[in-house]
This record gives sequence, C-alpha cells and structure tokens, in this order.
Amino acid sequence: MFATSGIMWGVWIARIPGVAANLDLSRAQLGTVLPAFSVGALLAFPVAAAVTSRFGSRTSVQLFGIMRALLFPALALAPNALSLLVALGFAGFAHGALDVSLNAQGVEIERRTDGSILSRAHGSFSLGALLGSAGAGFAAQSGIALSVQFIVPGAFATVMFALVGRKLIDDEQAPTPATERLATKRKWRGVGIPPRALWALGAIAFVTGIADEAIADWTTLFIRQDLGAAPVVASLAYSIYSFAALVGRLSGDSISRRLDPMRILQIGGAMGGTGLLIGTILNAPMAMLVGIAIVGLGFSVIYPTAYRLAGTTPEISRAKGLATIATIAYLGYLAGPLIIGPLASTTSLRAALICVGIMCFLIPILSRRRRQPEHTVEEPEPAVDPENPPEPNPYSL
Repeated sequence: MFATSGIMWGVWIARIPGVAANLDLSRAQLGTVLPAFSVGALLAFPVAAAVTSRFGSRTSVQLFGIMRALLFPALALAPNALSLLVALGFAGFAHGALDVSLNAQGVEIERRTDGSILSRAHGSFSLGALLGSAGAGFAAQSGIALSVQFIVPGAFATVMFALVGRKLIDDEQAPTPATERLATKRKWRGVGIPPRALWALGAIAFVTGIADEAIADWTTLFIRQDLGAAPVVASLAYSIYSFAALVGRLSGDSISRRLDPMRILQIGGAMGGTGLLIGTILNAPMAMLVGIAIVGLGFSVIYPTAYRLAGTTPEISRAKGLATIATIAYLGYLAGPLIIGPLASTTSLRAALICVGIMCFLIPILSRRRRQPEHTVEEPEPAVDPENPPEPNPYSL
C-alpha cells in the first residue's frame, strides 16, 4: 500500500513540468497553485484521525486510498490553472488522509508484532515513487499522452486499494499508559500551539518539509529549464532522490540501533544542506543529480527518527505527538512554494535553492537543543503491613 501511494506521488512529481507546460503556467503561477495540495492535506489530518479512530486503519486505508486513486487523473485533465488548484486541493486531502491511515496501520502492526516496519514501509513508498517517476519520464520521452500517464496509475491504484487493502489487519484497542492518560486529559496552552517539548522537533520537521518540497517540485524544473538538460535527465532527479531515500530507509532500523537519534538528525541535516549546495554551486546537471542523491540519503532517516522521538516524548500522548510533527511537516511543504516561487521570480531558481541548502544546516543546530527523553517509569513501592513485615531476602546486599 505504501508503494502504491508512492507510485502516484512519483508520477505527479516527474510530470509537474509537463502539467505546467500544458497549462502555460509561469513559475510564479505554479508557486501559487502547488500549495493547494498541502492545504488539502492539512485539512485531512483531523478527518483521517476521526475516521481511523471510528472505523479502524484498515477501513480508512481502503477508503482514502480509493479516493486518492480516483482523483489522481484530474491533475492531468484540469483545463486551466483554477481547475488544477481545485484538483490539487482534493488530491492533497486524499493523500494526507491516506498518509495518516497508512502510518496508523504500520503502528498497529508494530504494536502487535513488537517489531519495526515503519522505516521499511516508508522505504516501500520511496520505491514506488522511484518506479512512478522513472516510468513517467520514459512515457513522456516516448510521447505518450499526459492524460494516459495519470489514468493508468490511477486505475492500478484503485484495484490495489480495493482488493489488496482487504489483507490489512484490524485494529485492537491498545492499553493506555498512565502518562498518555494524563496527557489526554491535559489541554495545550493556547490554540494550535504545540507543546514546548516538541518545538525543536517541530522546527526540524518544518525545515525538512521545505527542503523536501524543493527537491520534489523545483529541482526537476531547475535541471530542465535552467541547466538545459533533456526531459528524461530532468525526470531522473526525483528518481535518484527516491532511490537514495529507499537505500537509507531500508537500513534505517539498523542505523537507529547504532547511533543516538540526535546524532542521526544532525548527520541527516548536514548531508541535506551539503548536497543542495554541491548541486547548485557547481551548476551542472550531473553535479545536481549527485547532490540530490546526497540529500536523499540524509533526509531518509530524519522523518522516521522525528516520529519516533515525538511518539516517546514524556507526558504527551503518542497520537498527539505524531500528529503534531506531521502537521508541522506539511506546513513546511505548504510554505515551500510560497517562499521558493516568489524568490525564484525575483532572483533566480538557483539562488532560491542555495538559500534552501543553507537553511538545512539549521537541522543540526536544532538537534542539539533537543535531548532524547528518558524512558523510565517509577514503580510505586508496595505498601508494608507493620503487623506482618516481609521476610528478609538472604541474598540481598
């Protein structure tokens, strides 16, 4: 299911230049239209949480997966910029709701099996995005109609979510720890302000969201239009990024057992900034592709690590911590086009990407301000009956 969602994402990312050219959109117009996807995703989070809580993650994966697949062709069939804006809003809603549902199912599987699969599940998404973007690039090079490039993956995804989605597991009510019961009763101070313990993680997710959006939506345009590369070369940008993220995520579980989470965030952020600066400063298609690969390796472990830390923050319920980080990350995706689009129109797309690369170095700085929580639970001492004291332990020291 993660890979199926990734296929649709990869096709869309690779064909953004084709959709923009088909509607004759300028960079400023494209920067205004693209945030509709993130707005739709943000609106979907509370809806998906309610549906998942009421009907279970398996049902919500099927529901929002089929919705996402049926809406997918509308991105290529939109006749004008306004129609594309509306289509992106609905597609983003379905994508965001599906994202919440899939991760909820992954958490349920981890809880039931005492294992770790989320990193590999996100790796499967990267694999699907790799296949989708590469397939769309070759389809564009072969002259296949833009609408067909979206209709075929949408039909495939509809079948997958309708049939294979039945094989997912039903949710079971998990016991609620005392800290989560306490956090559930408490209310945040201020409307919409996340708990202070999540501020640093939220800032990391926000910066990562901006940089991730820059790779997804703007590097293809930069390689194609600014560097003058062929369409198939430009479409390789997100394919290489997805492949690098796939490699990093498939090894993410073993990395997390060897390195401290803060060290993982510091290394990942530094690699992201270094990769973007290498590609933009050298200003050549091959250098940009190499830099994108470095960014993909670094960013592959940031989100899984941030989600794990948010889900284990003391006195904050697991669901609330995960939802907070996911929402802030999508706010980064929303802010990305609003920052990069006007900046690229005022200066150049290269200058905008350089600024994003410099911004990535905030992640190591923010990681130093966040300490890994201690997972210790104090056991209450048993009451002692003074009339019947316990027998002394002859083996104790």
